Amino acid sequence: IMTTLPPAAPPHAAPPPAPSPGLPVDPSAFDAATAALYGAFADVPHRPAMPHCRHCVTDAHLALLAAPVAELAPEVVARFVAKAGTTWGDGHDLRRVAPRALHLAADHLLPFSRAVLLEKLAAAGWSSWPPAEVDAICRFLLAEWHRLLASPPRAGHAAHRWLRQTAAVVADLDPFLRAWSQALAGPPGPPAVHLAVVLVQSDLRPDFPSSITALFDTTEAADQFGAWLAARATFDRLQTAADALARTPDTRRLSLAVDRLTRYRAARARAA
Repeated sequence: IMTTLPPAAPPHAAPPPAPSPGLPVDPSAFDAATAALYGAFADVPHRPAMPHCRHCVTDAHLALLAAPVAELAPEVVARFVAKAGTTWGDGHDLRRVAPRALHLAADHLLPFSRAVLLEKLAAAGWSSWPPAEVDAICRFLLAEWHRLLASPPRAGHAAHRWLRQTAAVVADLDPFLRAWSQALAGPPGPPAVHLAVVLVQSDLRPDFPSSITALFDTTEAADQFGAWLAARATFDRLQTAADALARTPDTRRLSLAVDRLTRYRAARARAA
């Protein structure tokens, strides 16, 4: 019989600061953060005798998990993560596989939401792991965030949904929100469209500011995001992008987003 990972509240860690304003995001930053992530966990050993349920985890499954972490196949990682802490392995074993799992999740190569992985990491107490490992995870998440903001939103690729998942395992959204502000201050494009998606295609109701809680699982994250959204700088950058992207396929969505953000800010001011 396996013992589940501790059901304590998810531990938290703070991501590193975002890059300085005005500096372009290095396209290779994600690759560098990924390499650093693998490097930080390189010394975590594989345990051939890890605990497992012999009825649902075979010797063949165990052998596949023994491959070098960076070479683990997506289906092997997916099977392990789904069972980690219940019928296969514990926090130590998940710690070894974490770099590959995070990398695959970022590239949408796992058959389940990255939220599943983040919840497993939280239950395993990832923020209490060695500082170099925690720092590598935080820097990877920030690099993943920059990459997402630089790409047009699409199904399964929306900034506010990514933030909701990440807010469950980090202490502070500020580095991510500052990175979004910096991206909005750059050439108009995907960062503004991601913001428009929040305002036009999420559960946020602009005339009811309290509806911001529908976007997050904690009050703290919702309050932090709501304050950022209502900031004058956020509005001004959205308005600038809407003007610059007039007569493009995103024109209507951006115009509607400006209107909704105006209403949201007014409603918050009335409720204050």
